[in-house]
Amino acid sequence: MSRLWEERWPVGTVPVLAGDRDRVRAVRTGRALIVTGLLASLGACQNYRDQLDRADAHYRAARYESALTNLEDLESDFGHLDAIEQVRYRYVRGMTAERLGQRDEARHWLSLAREGVEQRPAALDEETRAILQRTLLPYDQAAGASVNPPAGAPPTAPAGQSASTRSEPRTTP
Repeated sequence: MSRLWEERWPVGTVPVLAGDRDRVRAVRTGRALIVTGLLASLGACQNYRDQLDRADAHYRAARYESALTNLEDLESDFGHLDAIEQVRYRYVRGMTAERLGQRDEARHWLSLAREGVEQRPAALDEETRAILQRTLLPYDQAAGASVNPPAGAPPTAPAGQSASTRSEPRTTP
């Protein structure tokens, strides 16, 4: 009896109907595609992180044009960065623009970085947050008021208004 079995189906094979064979291939192919996709996406995320690290290194080495080129290339893939990396991207992009004399760009990116830091304080270390605030201070003063004052800072009146003419509710002690 066992010999007859081995003659019909050699060891290591299992009889499978034609329709089942297609399903098995589809499942194997699907698994392979999923694994390949996951590995590719992990590699891509690392690539974006590496590109951000290169831009940061260029900025710190005072190679601002190179930093800006890296950051502009990375901008289309901004959504692939995690939230902390996005804050870092905005900070480096803004500081690079500041060093290149691109005041409007600098203010835009640094303001976005400040908003990101308010949501995720751990995104930038304390020293970098202080640099961010110092760099934005002249921009805020030129706008007439601190757009996003640091926590605990007293409110400032817009240009041309004294504190007593602002339209803010008065509080009594």
